[in-house]
Formats: sequence, structure tokens, C-alpha cells
Amino acid sequence: MAKSSTLDAPCVTSVTKSPVLAVGFGRGFGGKSTLLSEIAWRAQNQGRSAIVADFDARSKTLADLFPDAMVPPTEELPDVKAAFSKLLNRMTKEKTSAVVDFGGGDRFMLEYGRDLMLVEFCARRGIEPVAIYVLGPEVEDLRHCLSIYDAGYFRPERTILVLNEGVIREGKTVVGAFEQTTKHPGFQKMLVGGAKPMLMTKLPCMDLVKGGRQNFYDAAAGLGDEPLDPVEQFMTESWLEDLEAKRQKLGVADWLP
Repeated sequence: MAKSSTLDAPCVTSVTKSPVLAVGFGRGFGGKSTLLSEIAWRAQNQGRSAIVADFDARSKTLADLFPDAMVPPTEELPDVKAAFSKLLNRMTKEKTSAVVDFGGGDRFMLEYGRDLMLVEFCARRGIEPVAIYVLGPEVEDLRHCLSIYDAGYFRPERTILVLNEGVIREGKTVVGAFEQTTKHPGFQKMLVGGAKPMLMTKLPCMDLVKGGRQNFYDAAAGLGDEPLDPVEQFMTESWLEDLEAKRQKLGVADWLP
């Protein structure tokens, strides 16, 4: 990859970055784990560490990609709550960010919210909470996210709504696929509340990259035992640059770990 790429250089700032708790929500097969893995690798690529925690009992995608990921010992709610508390304690003591995949997350947030005011906890401990909702074009994707948002137990000021082009069915345009979602009163309510919407474009060679279980940034640089061909490298680099450009434009790039 060319040295002039915006993906190579770490972000340099004179201000110490606060730990970030980036929590991903979304229904299965919507691209949530894909985006969260990119966010964790982005932090690494820019010279920062981030704990990866996989609380998605259905897929365990992050746990497969990150051998050191924190994982609850069982899927039982008391064990999940204890594991999440352990994560928060570690973040507080180590002053380290975390990327967390909660899968569904609605039941957990309802239960855990009764035990701890999570946003308020983060404020007192110097942690910046970020909610990342990943949406496919199905109305149920939005309804699921609204069930978490409306419950109010984790509604940080920093909220990102990611519309994933990669899960749109063949024959549909982006505008057509997400029209019902973006015009929904619930979606509009989240925007009024300060949520930032962005489109995650489709990566044509996503299956190839994911099949190789590669760090997206390494794949774009042509690294690894079985590097991508130049065409696939270019596609991956362009996809990453598009994500970063949109984050910068929305002013959410600094929200991430």
C-alpha cells in the first residue's frame, strides 16, 4: 500500500485520549461484528490498545478473530453481568478502551440497567461511552435497536447509526432499501436525540477477506501468509478510507477507541 495512504499514520494529538466504551448492537447477520472488528483493528493500526469483548452468544465472531477477547463463561445472564462488570473494572484500572459486541443486547441492558446507571458510571470514571447501532434494511432491524434505545438504560450522547449496504438484497438500491428505515418516526427520533447516521458501503471482496480471517488493515496492505491480489487490496483500502472519511465528516472519528 502506498505510504501516502491515510490508513498508515497513527493519529497524533496533544491531548490524552479518554478510554472509550464502544458498544455494538444489532440483529444477527447485519454486519455488526464486521464493523466492530474493523473498529478494534483501527485502534491497533493507529497505535492504541483496546480490549475486545464478545458477549454475542449466537455468533462469537469477535472471539474467533481476537484470541484474547473477553468472553463470559456461560450465556446465563448472571455470568454475562459479572463478566461485563469485570470489563468495566479493568477499563477503569487500566485506563483502556474496549470494543464490545452485545449481539441482541436488549434483555441484558434491561437487566444490567437496573443494577448500574452505565452512562453515569462512565462519566464518573472518565470513560466515554459510545453506542453503535448497525442496521440492515429490514424494519425488524430498526425495531430491535429502538427497543434498546427506548429502554433508556444505555443512551449516551455519542450514538452512531450505521446503515449497512453489504446486506442489501440483490436488485435494490441503497435509497430504496433504507427508505422505510430512514423515514421511520423512531429513526427520526434518534436523529433528533443527536445520533449520527452513516452508510457503510459494500466491500465486494468481503467474503474473501473474512474467509482469510485477516485484519482488514493488514489485508489492505497486502500482508499475511496468503495476501490479497492487488485488486482486492485496492477494494479493501478504498472501503476503509471511505469509512474513515465519513467518520471525519460526521465528527465521530474521535469518538472511537
